[in-house]
Amino acid sequence: MASNQQQYNEQLQLLQQRFPEESNHKFLRLLHKYDGDVDQVRGYLVQQEFRKKKLDSLETRFGSALAALQPTSEPLKRACLLKLMERFGGDVNYVQKYLAACEQKRSDKTNDSNQSEDTYREGLKLKYATQLAELSTAGINTHLPCVLKNLEKCQGDVNKVLKIMEVHIEKKDKLNELATKYENQIAQLEADGIKIKNKRYLIQLLEKANGQIDIVKQLLVERNEQKHHVNSSTEENKDNISFSKNRQELSIDDIDTIKQLRSAGIQGNPVKILSVFHECNDSIELTIARLGKEREQRKQQSEKRVQQRVVLAEIHDAYVTINNQHDWPKDIEQVYLDGNNMMFVIDSLRRLCLNRAGKKTERAIADIAAAWNEHMHITNVDLIFDSTRQLDQVGSIKVSSAQPAYKTTDDMLIEIVQRTNNQHTIIVTSDRALAIQLKHEGCLLVKPYAWFAHCAMILTPDLIKYEESKDMSTTKKTYYDLDELARRIAKIDL
Repeated sequence: MASNQQQYNEQLQLLQQRFPEESNHKFLRLLHKYDGDVDQVRGYLVQQEFRKKKLDSLETRFGSALAALQPTSEPLKRACLLKLMERFGGDVNYVQKYLAACEQKRSDKTNDSNQSEDTYREGLKLKYATQLAELSTAGINTHLPCVLKNLEKCQGDVNKVLKIMEVHIEKKDKLNELATKYENQIAQLEADGIKIKNKRYLIQLLEKANGQIDIVKQLLVERNEQKHHVNSSTEENKDNISFSKNRQELSIDDIDTIKQLRSAGIQGNPVKILSVFHECNDSIELTIARLGKEREQRKQQSEKRVQQRVVLAEIHDAYVTINNQHDWPKDIEQVYLDGNNMMFVIDSLRRLCLNRAGKKTERAIADIAAAWNEHMHITNVDLIFDSTRQLDQVGSIKVSSAQPAYKTTDDMLIEIVQRTNNQHTIIVTSDRALAIQLKHEGCLLVKPYAWFAHCAMILTPDLIKYEESKDMSTTKKTYYDLDELARRIAKIDL
């Protein structure tokens, strides 16, 4: 207890030195409000002191001129009037005109709202004059606002409005009947100190409890507890929100620190640079170095992303587009197939790979390539795998293994294109990194799916299907049944 009192005394001394004109009672009240946080109290008092000085200066400049202003229907605070005088340079006539315009606008808005509602109701009465007469003849009180609303809602259908009003009258009669039935219970509850403004709700509770007062009291207690729980949770959420907002508030010392950082050339989010400053042991030099390093890293990442986009664009333009069998480039003398890259294009071949039947997959690709080259008559077609023992030639197709001479098929292909003339060479691969290097060497590139599609165009044209596009345009989508192609050519069971 003594330590708390000593702490409060120290805080009071600090505040009294800075704000000698304020009372101790105010200091204690603010310290209690801000949980003993001297920085927040000092910030509040600094703002208050600034406002007071500004108002004092405005009072000195325009205080005597305020007497010339004519009072309005809704008088403004003197502080607002002083700010208006400052805004208009002390010209009383301009301030008077501004106040008159605001008052006129406010009164016009009020009159327009009342007038518009009255005009709307009168228009409905003229529109549904015949229907109102019929409803009045049927015994309906047409002066009720709900009658006009129901007529507008039902588009003047009198029968529908009569049904709505009948239901309304039935509910009202039933409520009056229940009120008479539970008149004694209602009086007893009021005598016990239970007051509910909504009598209809109380009657519904009595009907639900079959008139038993104890059950009604229990239901009311549960309702109050539920409301209290909802209100408490709402207040807790508000406290959490306010706490999260207060965490971003800056103290006077933080503001001074930010000014020093700004003068040193450090720009950015104040909260972030303060955090970095404290992490750097309050050293401006270390803060500048760290922020510069982070800025350089962001720049490098941005350049890397730009380079990746450029690479993707280059890759997209590097591949040959094959929409029909005549799109295959002419005068091609060499075709290299990236075997491992082609194993997962066709579903049936992919399933073979996943079931550890890699040899069957390799043989199937070789069979399809051999059948394809029987029609293409290309001099050199080489199917290369990373590692395979099936090196027997299949038809006109040479099967090669990159290992052990090379680590991967990519390394083997790069060396091949570096020592040969690539003007009449096509390489079938979808490896992006490899495609960029091959393109720079002058090779033509074809994606594995496009190559299999070309095989279907030549070997099994009946497996090509065309479908109309969903946007009803003239273009058609082409589908290739590559699984059936593998079944027919390579005898792969689906």
